[in-house]
Formats: sequence, structure tokens, C-alpha cells
Amino acid sequence: MKRISAALIAAAIAAPVPFAFAQSAGTDTISREQAIDIARQKGMVHVLEIELDDGEWEIEGCTADGRELEIDLHRRTGDILKYDLDRDTDDDCLRVIG
Repeated sequence: MKRISAALIAAAIAAPVPFAFAQSAGTDTISREQAIDIARQKGMVHVLEIELDDGEWEIEGCTADGRELEIDLHRRTGDILKYDLDRDTDDDCLRVIG
């Protein structure tokens, strides 16, 4: 039994950050705040919209240079399912980031 526990602890320590988020929340879904934290780690500085839809967190926002960024995350693991960064600047983003 101690070997199994040690193996589970080792797996949890070695797991990617999104998995750790899901486990720490104690629920089946990562929180809205955790989803936003992941998006920020990937370059999003301002969130325009976020929703949980069809088992995915769908996050739309802006990068520091005024481009629109869309990221979809797996609701339980936080894994990135879609990462779409616009090539050109976006007027909505330019307005909100100044």
C-alpha cells in the first residue's frame, strides 16, 4: 500500500500544472480563475469573454501587442485544445489595452 501511495505522490508531483489545478480544486472542472491563469501564462493580458461550453473553457482575449487570442481548454485537465492568435492587431483589443 505504501508503494502505491508513493507512486501516486510521485505522479502528482511530476504532473503538468493544469492537472495539478484540477486536483487542487477538488472538483471535476478547473475553476474559471484557473482557466484564466492558464490563458495568462500563454500571453493573454486581457480577457474579453470566457465561458464553459461543451466541456471546454472557451477564452477570448487580447495580447499585450493588441492581437486577439482565442484559447480553448479541456474542462478537467486544463490542456490546451485550441490556440488561435490573430496575425494582425484587433480594434477591440487596442481599445481595452490602451
